Amino acid sequence: MRDDGSVGSKLQKRSAVFFVYLHQLPRWVPLVVLPALLIAGLAVPGVVGGMLLVVLALLVWFAFLAAPVRSPSHRVVRLVVPLVVLAVAIGKLVS
Repeated sequence: MRDDGSVGSKLQKRSAVFFVYLHQLPRWVPLVVLPALLIAGLAVPGVVGGMLLVVLALLVWFAFLAAPVRSPSHRVVRLVVPLVVLAVAIGKLVS
């Protein structure tokens, strides 16, 4: 991992342990866990559903940090998807 002093590289450096752990998991685990968290977070009412969505947003953020950047539009997706999930989670927590 290159350390060019940017915020992204510092965040990636601090998240390296989590990335290594994710890399060691079987490939099917994220494909099952992420949709399960989304469905459970949307289906379960109240604070519990909101917390599941917050966990999902964090996992999606880490997954996007681990993936290489391909284009400027890909960077936008990296920011928008976790923010949308987090906004839905906050909406569930508030209501």
